[in-house]
Amino acid sequence: MSVRQLWEGCDAAVWARKMDGRTKLLILFLVAVLAIVVDNPRTLFLLFTATLLLHLSARTSVYKWQVLSILLLLGLWGSMFSQALFFAQTPRTPLFVLIEPTMPVLGQITGGLYVYREGVIYGAVQGLRSATMLTLGLFVCWTSDPRQLLKALMAWRLSPQIAFMLVTAIRFLSVLAAEAGEVIIALRLRSDTRVGRKSIIRHLPYIAKPLLARCLRRSQTLALSVVSRGFFIATTRKEELWHTKEKFVCCLLIIFTIGITFSKIVYLLSEQGLYFGNLRIVYDWTKLYL
Repeated sequence: MSVRQLWEGCDAAVWARKMDGRTKLLILFLVAVLAIVVDNPRTLFLLFTATLLLHLSARTSVYKWQVLSILLLLGLWGSMFSQALFFAQTPRTPLFVLIEPTMPVLGQITGGLYVYREGVIYGAVQGLRSATMLTLGLFVCWTSDPRQLLKALMAWRLSPQIAFMLVTAIRFLSVLAAEAGEVIIALRLRSDTRVGRKSIIRHLPYIAKPLLARCLRRSQTLALSVVSRGFFIATTRKEELWHTKEKFVCCLLIIFTIGITFSKIVYLLSEQGLYFGNLRIVYDWTKLYL
């Protein structure tokens, strides 16, 4: 699989590629709301698992799973490690000490460096939020044609300029990766170095200028193409049919998200003294699962 194919959705399942762009973007937005509202680690893990199941059902390739795994591990590890070291809330329980307060120089500067149990848990919860959105975002990118997302944004009466810039940013990922690969190959051939990770690391400092030049030439060509086709001055566009099944699923997910948000809001209000006896079941359910 080429570098460009790694970031495109040409090998996804048929149902994932044919899904309307409006459905994908709406699900992405609603899941983002759920990831913000939910605080329970188990519920967040179930939400994260659901996004992974979408990749399984879309038959995401092994190479893309490897990329996804690396990004998820880096994000989760960074969140947990940073919060474990710099967790400032109380109470906090030290698991072990990295730098003793009595250590010369470093101990006096930092006042001691500890790994806190509460920080690890808090970092894991925050990491699950970012991991959920990363997984679902890559699902949308890997299963969608840029024109599909562009039509979805235009159907929602978004400005053509803004819609085009958003879709171009997504499309630019695969193009940038392919251009970087070609530049590295050219640099390796000029220097007569062997294929390997060491050669890639060796040439990384020198890819900025040729990569920037390629991107500028490509942007000029793209700008001329867009202007010549009159994309920004078109007033009437034919909207594609939004299938009833997808609309029904989106409506159910909207109602579910509104219900979850309402439960969280009334629970937070009850903690501030605004308590309603009729909503006791809602309070208990929210405390257990949200």
